[in-house]
Amino acid sequence: MAERQSPSRRAPEKRAAASKQPASRRAAPEKQSPSRRNDVIRCENCGEDYSITYKRCPFCDERPGRTGIGGRRMSDGRTGRGTVHPVQVIGLVVSMVVIIAALFIVFKYVGPLIFGDKSPASSSVSTSQSGSQSAAGSSSSQPGSDVSSGGDISEPATQVIVTALTLNKSDITLTANEVFSFLATVSPAEATVTWSSSDESILKVDQDGTATNVNTTGSKVKVTVTATAGDKTAQCTVYCNSAGGASTAPSGGGTTTAPSGGAVAPNTPGTIVNAGSGLNIRSGPGSSYEKIASAANGSKIVILEDAGSGWYKIDYGNGKIGYVSSDYVSVGN
Repeated sequence: MAERQSPSRRAPEKRAAASKQPASRRAAPEKQSPSRRNDVIRCENCGEDYSITYKRCPFCDERPGRTGIGGRRMSDGRTGRGTVHPVQVIGLVVSMVVIIAALFIVFKYVGPLIFGDKSPASSSVSTSQSGSQSAAGSSSSQPGSDVSSGGDISEPATQVIVTALTLNKSDITLTANEVFSFLATVSPAEATVTWSSSDESILKVDQDGTATNVNTTGSKVKVTVTATAGDKTAQCTVYCNSAGGASTAPSGGGTTTAPSGGAVAPNTPGTIVNAGSGLNIRSGPGSSYEKIASAANGSKIVILEDAGSGWYKIDYGNGKIGYVSSDYVSVGN
């Protein structure tokens, strides 16, 4: 009867038997597949390895961690992410139509409310309307006239605001048929000045400021000349003598002693009367001549001669010679 061996005795024998096996047989279990590189990724879609520097597989364009068919694998005819469904195409077209319609509504209706209507048609209509209104205003303010004191007869783009308007005369006396040119100083200079007379049958005033005494009533008549620019006005009082009529003092004070006909003898004494704040003495027999001096009411003068047309040549002191209107001289006093 065979003797049974203990387990402890069998273990060394197994190890010895194993050591006797060929070396090639022992090495077989220890052979392992090479480890994967850490700098590459294996595509889950196509199975190709590629560098981790790529965000997508360079072979099938698949992102790491996703499954499905895409990129180059679509050419194999298999369904995947690249397949476009007709419903998607229809949805895309409908979305584009809705977006275009919304943009049209915004530019057509909402835009003018925000930015104002600046269309060419409305601009041309506004321009034509403003031009016609400007032309109508110009014709109503200056009937029959095409002359502007500013020297520019074109309509200004905006309304000119006049700040000042003055005349070169505040009062003047004109002999029969005498012509006088008024000058207006206006600010700004391009503002248009219009002229008017309170009685055109006595004193005619053109729109360039030229006044003509056409008085034929036989007596002196007071007329007011008015210049207008914007909302500003300036006036001049004009005393218009009449040919062949007696001269009447202008401001409520009697009649001068100078007769309407016949000359005054040379070196006749006289007195300035009814001259208000003073009488202008001029360099010649007419109001258009230069003012050289002024004489107050009550001043004594010597009438050297009758210069005609209602003017006296006088000596107003110390041999000074000038001319004054006979309407303001009392002869013989």
